[in-house]
Parts: sequence; C-alpha cells; structure tokens
Amino acid sequence: MKRLGLVLLAVVTIAASPFPPQPISLLPRKSDDEVLFQCYAPTARVVYLAGDFNSWASNVDGRITNAEFAMSGPDTNGVWNKTVKLDAGAHHFKFNLGGGKQGWFAPDNVDERDADQNAVIRVDGNNEVLLPTGRNPKWKPRITKYGVTVTCFAPKAHLVYLAGDFNDWGRNRNGLVFDPQYEMRGPDADGVWRTNIVLTVGRHLYQFVIDGDHWVADPNNEHSDPQNHSVLEIK
Repeated sequence: MKRLGLVLLAVVTIAASPFPPQPISLLPRKSDDEVLFQCYAPTARVVYLAGDFNSWASNVDGRITNAEFAMSGPDTNGVWNKTVKLDAGAHHFKFNLGGGKQGWFAPDNVDERDADQNAVIRVDGNNEVLLPTGRNPKWKPRITKYGVTVTCFAPKAHLVYLAGDFNDWGRNRNGLVFDPQYEMRGPDADGVWRTNIVLTVGRHLYQFVIDGDHWVADPNNEHSDPQNHSVLEIK
C-alpha cells in the first residue's frame, strides 16, 4: 500500500530540520537511581540538557552558558549523556546544541509533547521511565529460527493487521484490510500487538494496518523504502 504523498511531506520535513534525528536506542532510561538522557550530536561543540527539573538550564533569553548543565561527550559514537535525579511524575525537557537561541530542540524519539513542544517523559517511584510511545528497542523485529516476530504498539486499537508483499498486502480492498488471517495478537498489558511470520530469503516490505484502514510503518524498524514501507532483509 503506497502512500507517496505522505512520504514526500515527511522527506521535506526531515530535510528542513537542522537537528540530528535521535535513535530509539537513546530514549531516556533508568540508570541506577537516576535517569540517563542521551543525545546524538557528533558535530556539536557542546550540548545542554534543559528541563523543568533544572530551571531550563538557567537560560537567559534562550541562551545557556552555565557548564553545570552541559552533557558529557561526545563518545566515539557521537553521543552525549547526562544523568539526573528525578522525582516521580511528568517531566518536560529539550536539548540545546551550542547554547544559543536557535539551538533548542525536542528529540524526535520521544513522542509526547506539551503545548510548547517540549518533550515529555514520565518517571515512576523506581526511576523507571514510562514512555507512551510506539518506539522501544525491545519491540524491534526479531529474527529467530521460527521466523520473524514483529510488534506494534497500539493500545487503543480494536484490531491490528500485518500487511506486506509476502501476503499480497493483506489482500486489501481500496486500502481496507479485514481478513482475520492477517490479524496480529493483542493487545497485551502494555498495549502491544505481535505476530510471527515465516519469510523466504531476500528483501520484504510491510506495514501495520490499525483498525483496518490506518497504514503505518514500523517505528522500531530503522530500515524503510521511499514509500514508507518498513524493510526486512532475510539472509
């Protein structure tokens, strides 16, 4: 199922952004009794972490100069990091590259935003980070000897289908999928749907179809084609 118009819009949006995309592997997470924030910015000279938990890095008119709020890095992978002790509850934050007014951005791997477009995370009493997001490293496609397990976070969905070039795109009719043989199992307690498929050696394309007509790529598969199909390579 090709959605060329939406893909072209997404390409323009990405090209216009001056900030590096953030891998899902760098989502905020628990580290001992603190929360670890990570930012991929291999060419930055300094990266600041600013949020409601540190008075937004004590910025003055959008400028940050206090080294206390600088992240450590970059490491050999171009990643900066900083750990912060956070109380249980919701926390709002952004990164800032270089400390200037134009350096502020909310990482694109965090889905929840507030009215000011700050990224939002939620922390429980054990410093575990609760992210209402479809992006999670543990939900990446898994290739096993029994096939490929794919996972879709859709807690509010009534049904989720898997459609791809391996099943004639769910035999959809004008974009609608309703054949129960392509239904995924779920949702579980985390709002996750799963299915296992056996694929031949080679390149395969797929998307999830939520409630029969909402086609989406797999947010946990880093490989896609220009039509926004997720890509699996079986060797």
